[in-house]
Amino acid sequence: MKFKLSKYVYISKDPDLLPLHAILYVTRTGIAIEVLNTHLELLLAGNYEQLPLTHLKNFIRHEILVPEEEDELATILSFNKVRVKDRRTLSFTIQPSANCQLGCNYCGQSHTKHVMNENTADLMVNRIREAVEAKSGQIKTLSVTWYGGEPITGLSSIEYNSRKLMEIAAAHNLEYTADIITNALALREDLFQKLVTEYKIMDYQITIDGTAAYHDKRRMLKNGTASFDIIFNNVVSIAHSAFYQQSQARINIRCNVDAENKDNVMDLLKMMKEADILNKVGFYISPIHDWGDNGASTVHGISKEDFAQFEIEVFLALQEYGALDHKVLLPKRSTYTCMVVDESAEVFDAYGNISTCWDVPYTTSYFNTPFVSGNLRQPEKVDTSNALMRQWYDEIPHNDTWCKKCTFLPVCGGGCPKEWHFGTPACPSFKFNMDERLFMRKMLAADKAGTE
Repeated sequence: MKFKLSKYVYISKDPDLLPLHAILYVTRTGIAIEVLNTHLELLLAGNYEQLPLTHLKNFIRHEILVPEEEDELATILSFNKVRVKDRRTLSFTIQPSANCQLGCNYCGQSHTKHVMNENTADLMVNRIREAVEAKSGQIKTLSVTWYGGEPITGLSSIEYNSRKLMEIAAAHNLEYTADIITNALALREDLFQKLVTEYKIMDYQITIDGTAAYHDKRRMLKNGTASFDIIFNNVVSIAHSAFYQQSQARINIRCNVDAENKDNVMDLLKMMKEADILNKVGFYISPIHDWGDNGASTVHGISKEDFAQFEIEVFLALQEYGALDHKVLLPKRSTYTCMVVDESAEVFDAYGNISTCWDVPYTTSYFNTPFVSGNLRQPEKVDTSNALMRQWYDEIPHNDTWCKKCTFLPVCGGGCPKEWHFGTPACPSFKFNMDERLFMRKMLAADKAGTE
């Protein structure tokens, strides 16, 4: 069989740090391997027969070399579709409330005090039950993400729906898992313990956009009141509690970054370290993005390249504090871009609207558009199988994105299909800082790669 060098191999070289070797990051398999420069030259020249046999076999096994006639793009996308179809988890996102206490300056949602009522909840639960029954024998887990608005403003709906969904899972011998995206204003220690023990909500994403001086300019209450101290103190209290440390629950702090607050992130990390929580919670940064048509990314915009370089600075700071999860440095093979590619995954908002993207509910620019598939109350059953971008993996070979030619497609999957839909490149940060990630990983010896 004849072979060719896969187009899904990223080559990283640094003659000062690694004078005799190069690092090959194979996105088809998500592995990184060091090779001698002399062997790399043979690979690039196509002189595979001159490689030592053991190394040639390794290159084939790691899919650095692939069959010459293979259509690699078709292979990647076909594999993705098969893996999504074979997923053993049925996932839903539920927005129990249309309300939020905060008036974040980059939020695209329009909030009201509406909470999902029991009639809407029952219609949703019946739809989920039907989905579970349709997948009987194919799934092992029923998974729910609680989202908002601020989901805790709909606590009664979380409690009502959780009980019913856990009953469905138990009746079908499924594992039940849940996570929540919350601003943590109302997340006191006693409520946290209740959510974990009674409703199995184990993962908590909480946004803190810097220290008070910056966070409170961006994530203030709707009446303009500061929110930082309440949120930070709630996180500290929970993280130091015996219950949290003995449970398997996990808090992850997300910091939304743009040019306005970028330089304050290190102060937040220092504050978290001094509060002795940086070793107890996760931390990551994310760039501000446009939400609907609000243009949030352009107000204090930060380029993808600048964000990527700043991300490396954050990694280094976390490493210095002993809080870096080394696994984040090397993206793994991904077959699940986001929920839109899974024909069973859906979002339900407090009014009963059904969509397939988290950005859609409560965002006025999506009202009365094809992004909303329908409503639980309408007479005919809502079909989301052909929702916008549902066939994303079939679209990639023919759409206007450059994903089809990108080395990182197997670990990215195209990023955010919605952004591409509106003509915005959705490339992840690692596309712009992969060299730094690979050499950080090498220097930190996070995971010993195969070396010739």
